[in-house]
Amino acid sequence: MNNIFCRSGCAHAYLKIGVAILLAALNSACDKNGFTYDLTDGNQPSNYILTDTLTIDMQTVQLDSIPTSGDGIIVCGRHQDPYFGKITASSFFQLQLPQGTLTDVQNESSRYDSIELVLKPNRQVYGDTTSAQDFGVYEVLETIQPANNGFALYNNSNFLTGSQSLGNFQQPRNFPNIDTTVRVKLENSFGNTLFQLFKNKAPEVSTQANFLQYYRGLALKPGANSANIMGFFTGDTSVMLRVHYHINEPIISDRHLDMPMYNPNLQFNQVSADRTGTVLAALNGSTKSLPSTQTNNQGFVQYLSRIVTRIDMPGLKGLASLGKFFKVMRATLILQPVAGTYETPYALPPRVTICETDQKNNVVDTVTSPTAGIQYGNLVIDKQYYLNTNYTYDITHYVINNIASVAANNYGLMITPTRGDALTNFNRLVLGDTKQKYRAKVQVYYLLYQNQ
Repeated sequence: MNNIFCRSGCAHAYLKIGVAILLAALNSACDKNGFTYDLTDGNQPSNYILTDTLTIDMQTVQLDSIPTSGDGIIVCGRHQDPYFGKITASSFFQLQLPQGTLTDVQNESSRYDSIELVLKPNRQVYGDTTSAQDFGVYEVLETIQPANNGFALYNNSNFLTGSQSLGNFQQPRNFPNIDTTVRVKLENSFGNTLFQLFKNKAPEVSTQANFLQYYRGLALKPGANSANIMGFFTGDTSVMLRVHYHINEPIISDRHLDMPMYNPNLQFNQVSADRTGTVLAALNGSTKSLPSTQTNNQGFVQYLSRIVTRIDMPGLKGLASLGKFFKVMRATLILQPVAGTYETPYALPPRVTICETDQKNNVVDTVTSPTAGIQYGNLVIDKQYYLNTNYTYDITHYVINNIASVAANNYGLMITPTRGDALTNFNRLVLGDTKQKYRAKVQVYYLLYQNQ
């Protein structure tokens, strides 16, 4: 697209805008077709100007729902976040029949011992790692499947579970490190019933389909004393329902049956938020967005709790009216997290993308770099003074296209972590708008030809 914009009635010489900075005085020639950059003429000056005073409108947007199935992580717990409110996470998944032959189980002398759920932490914790953790394991009583023949399960999907937990994990302090396996002992009545099905070659465990009709899955739900949200792996043997038994022979032999997760694409995380008492409390079913003027001049991002930030630049189209011939050379968006919002135990998203979005906050496209690469913000963290912590993006093409657009409303920019980061942790971002000390800004470098 041609990004040279001609405007009449701009015969005044040597323009300055607000705090626009004159970086260089260049000479250029203009013919009937517009700018010619490789020719110079001292009688037709052009100015290379930077402006960083463009108006930025920032708002926090609450999404309706987000898909959370098949992302390779279990999250469970509850945490009271000072900015985002009380976040509650549960997880649902199916189990697979044991692999291999069951000769030992079906031995006449086999006897049930115990049952446990084995989980492998991924060392991701939302909240203070020394706070209490408390969650229960529940039997799912409905078939876990997408609604209306869909392909995904969402943060607000739900399936009926038993009213009483099969077992509980409670740890007052000191979250287990990455090498620790969490073992949750379950009710023996539940375990023995399952064991007898295998021992007696019951039809309920003859095929995977039959098994899922009889035993639909497990859910992890936070208990009353949960103070943080834990993450667990789902791959390989990271999630295992293990039945312990022994063979009554002259020498007692201990054995176990393992049932790993089945169909990881149907494992999903249920996430809800109670924002009472926070600046985001007004977000509800009818109020989907809040301008930063109502949220202490801040925008918020935490995708797993359905919160993203939208940025609009209403003054873009006005730039092209500054002179007869005008060309954007480069445009940069700089986003700064508010100091004090990313101290331990909270963390910034390491990779944050920007997407074009329409007036209904539907994502239209990803804003790429001039070389068509995905931009992740190149996060820099200033842990000493906080002044230089920022995400930076090249938005040259976005600015050019919006100036040229004849549409009444420009596309906005949606600020959100990458899908891989957004759906696997609770990292969050509190951004300053243009009124904050740590503020968002747009730097537009443009070339302006002035008639004499």
